[in-house]
Amino acid sequence: MRLMNNRPPRTVVASLVARLSLVLALSLGTHAQEYQPRVHTNAAGQTLPYRLLTPAAAEPGRQYPQVLFFHGAGERGDDNAAQLTHGTRLFLQPTARIQHPCFVIAPQCPAGQRWVEMQWDGDTGTRPAQPSLPLRLALEIVESIALEFPMADTNRLYVTGLSMGGYATWDCITRWPARFAAAVPICGGGDERTVTDHVARVPVWAFHSEDDGVVKVQRTRNMVQAMIRAGGRPHYFEYFGRGHNSWDAAYAEPELLPWMFAQRRGQPDAFDLKTPQPTLPAVARFPEDAAFPGRGPIRKPEWFRKLWSERRLNWWNRRDQDRGAVVFLGDSITQGWESLARDFPGLKVANRGISGDVTRGVLYRLKEDVLDLDPRAVVLLIGTNDLEENGRPEDVAANVGDILEACRTHNPRMPVVVCKVMPSHPSKQRPADAIRRINELVDGRVAASPSFVRCDTYSGFADAEGNARPDEFPDLLHPNAAGYARWRAALEPVFTRLKLQE
Repeated sequence: MRLMNNRPPRTVVASLVARLSLVLALSLGTHAQEYQPRVHTNAAGQTLPYRLLTPAAAEPGRQYPQVLFFHGAGERGDDNAAQLTHGTRLFLQPTARIQHPCFVIAPQCPAGQRWVEMQWDGDTGTRPAQPSLPLRLALEIVESIALEFPMADTNRLYVTGLSMGGYATWDCITRWPARFAAAVPICGGGDERTVTDHVARVPVWAFHSEDDGVVKVQRTRNMVQAMIRAGGRPHYFEYFGRGHNSWDAAYAEPELLPWMFAQRRGQPDAFDLKTPQPTLPAVARFPEDAAFPGRGPIRKPEWFRKLWSERRLNWWNRRDQDRGAVVFLGDSITQGWESLARDFPGLKVANRGISGDVTRGVLYRLKEDVLDLDPRAVVLLIGTNDLEENGRPEDVAANVGDILEACRTHNPRMPVVVCKVMPSHPSKQRPADAIRRINELVDGRVAASPSFVRCDTYSGFADAEGNARPDEFPDLLHPNAAGYARWRAALEPVFTRLKLQE
């Protein structure tokens, strides 16, 4: 932050504005030009850059709501432009400009500082005794706008923000609940111990994504639950599969602006919200034990259930892009093939491996993850984890047979390349004799149809005792780069014979 003892000459300000406008136009597009670049300077000489959007066609005698918008950590700086990267386009949409004209105040937090000096990771945080300097300056800007524009309605002051700005949003209403008519915090958090009955009266519509890896979803859940315990009725939409970027979906909610601008300071939320809460697609819900077809063990640890849901939801969201691909299906050995697309240039591939999966899991998810893609071919490698769970080779082979039969029923001409279970080690609960037995039994299943093709991913990998070689399987279970190169070499002639890759 740059401290100033005196206001700069007008010529300097004009030059600064011109340069900022040029940078903004180049980096953010013409939409940002609607936001006027300004710099707030208080009596102590402390400054904060901000952008201001005013109503497109203000009518005399009419009052207009104000929106205080807080950006995320990635938009900090002093260019007075980056804070418009996310979210602010919402208020420039033609329908918004006509139906919901308003003032939008978008301050920019200096680099290295935060709207709220609170830890971002972890399941909870402690609110500092005093608000940060950037946050105090942002509230000063709101006061200055109300003085400059008598048409700015102080009874309809709304606050919203994303990520770091989501923390600012929660901080604003927990510190000054009587000032704000409503709040829309997105993928942020706060200190749930600061939620009082006065705070709980502020209408809130909060958003987060269940799989957010930057700010834990628990941070928003904590605040929402605290609001409810204190007598509030907040709306909370929890998305799935959006990672840290839940703001694109939140700001695209059709009822967001109508809900926001219907709120009045000190009045309860009376808006009849009709938008249903997001629900986790059935494909990502971990099933009950009885739902798994086949025989033998299933996997249920919490880490596996979470990974299962995350990966299957991600695939569901990109199912159209993966349609017609050569689908690689399996467990962690398949999931870990990060160079898959590079190793088969010119071939459309889709990785459907889930670490820890067993044959019954693959059989359960076969339709949505694989067959619904109408794949050009399937490459199957599965069975090693069944052994760790004390599964019998006979059950593994039976489940693989069911997988193959389902593939043949879906498309009798679709090639299925059945890779042999790779060698491991007795110390991994995967002895060589059990692996050899699985491979022998599956050989018979593969012979049942000309569309099934065997790929020997055992003999070339095993040492003299039938176990994995450490130079290609450092942990005696998962291949390294050399191991994946050998797998690719084993598949290439098969792909050529099937005319998948010339």
